[in-house]
Amino acid sequence: MRTTRARSSRTTAALVAAGAALTLLTAGCAVDPGSDGGGGGDGYDPEEEVTLRLSWWGEAERNATTDDVVADFMAEHPNITVETEPSDFESYFDKIATSTAANDAPDVMALGGAYPQEYGAKGALVDLGTLGEQLDMSPFNEAALSGATYEDAVYGAPTGGNAIGLIANPRVFEEAGVELPDDETWTWDEFADLAAEISDKHPDDGTYGFEMQVTDILGSYAGQRGLGVYDWDGKLAVETDTLVDFWNMELDLVESGAQPNAEVTTEFQGQSPELTLMGTGKAAMGFIYSNLLGTYADASGDDMVLLKIPGEQEFEHPGVTVLPSQYWAVSAQSEHPEAAAMLVDYLVNSPEAGSKILADRGLPFNAEVFAAIEDQLSPKDAESGAYVQEIGETAEPAPPQPEGGSILNDTTILYDSEVLFGTMTPEEAAQAWTADMSAALE
Repeated sequence: MRTTRARSSRTTAALVAAGAALTLLTAGCAVDPGSDGGGGGDGYDPEEEVTLRLSWWGEAERNATTDDVVADFMAEHPNITVETEPSDFESYFDKIATSTAANDAPDVMALGGAYPQEYGAKGALVDLGTLGEQLDMSPFNEAALSGATYEDAVYGAPTGGNAIGLIANPRVFEEAGVELPDDETWTWDEFADLAAEISDKHPDDGTYGFEMQVTDILGSYAGQRGLGVYDWDGKLAVETDTLVDFWNMELDLVESGAQPNAEVTTEFQGQSPELTLMGTGKAAMGFIYSNLLGTYADASGDDMVLLKIPGEQEFEHPGVTVLPSQYWAVSAQSEHPEAAAMLVDYLVNSPEAGSKILADRGLPFNAEVFAAIEDQLSPKDAESGAYVQEIGETAEPAPPQPEGGSILNDTTILYDSEVLFGTMTPEEAAQAWTADMSAALE
């Protein structure tokens, strides 16, 4: 999830450091990379005194909430003691890699991005499918599990997440005398026409029909055409023709006045919500991660709504997929994998735990947990959660970002700017983007 460019930069730096630390697994990990990741347990004995270690990253509020939930779990299982090990994000992945290489990994750990696959491929995690008696994975569809799946083994249970959507400001629509679209059927051409109409009819000529945040939509745009940004082998999948089509569409949006000119678009590209045109009530539509609906509504003071993006019925494939925020994984070094799986099951499948965690680790994918906490959520979090639940019913699995993919956002913004300012044609930008991304992935 990207909220601001500064946050993205910190995240990228931390993940780069984590990637370097992860090489320790290859160089000196005590786990056999050829093992089946089965863990070291001999079955769960409810009479046995068990101690588990649980690690995650987060701020003080998340740490306090997690400690509270863990206390409830221990009250239900008096024979299990859980030692909690919170960490700040910047140092977390380095610590996990180092402890795993030293054969001292926590029993249960939070992992994000492609790390469940990378650790799983090295034999450092338990295949959760082998722990079905203790951990119910049936609430999670293939799309929610794709980022934690390697060679048919699943190495993480998703804590929750979000999905790309189109945010709309009904006030701006109303002021332009234009109705909200039917988001079940609309096409990209209809979207472009609608945005241009709003810009043309709105009484404030500084208000636009659409604001582009290119990094929030390109992957879904490509996914509708059957090939997202990456394939399952970690290679670039998006075709240059798709990039050309996208940038030609954006140039048409600028020319029609649906979208601001190059100077204004690039000024607000990658800004935090309160600094964007959407966040200041100066745009009717934009693409966002669903979890930011409330943030944009609060920033603008308007009652924003979340719609499906254009083109979901126009092409053979839906482009939007569910995006897990993070996963809970069980270490293959754990002496008590069954007890560890019970802890994970409580964290992701218990309505009682969900009532305390709420949206902190993404909105729950487990429909039962979401239904149990919906009334506790803010109205916009509840709306976002309902959207994620609906998207999850039809979403197709998408490959996670592979190693080297961290340059995606910066590369996309760079060539988007080149196209908007006319220093590159869409064809030239597409070729350069493809060359840069391919080189990074190699």
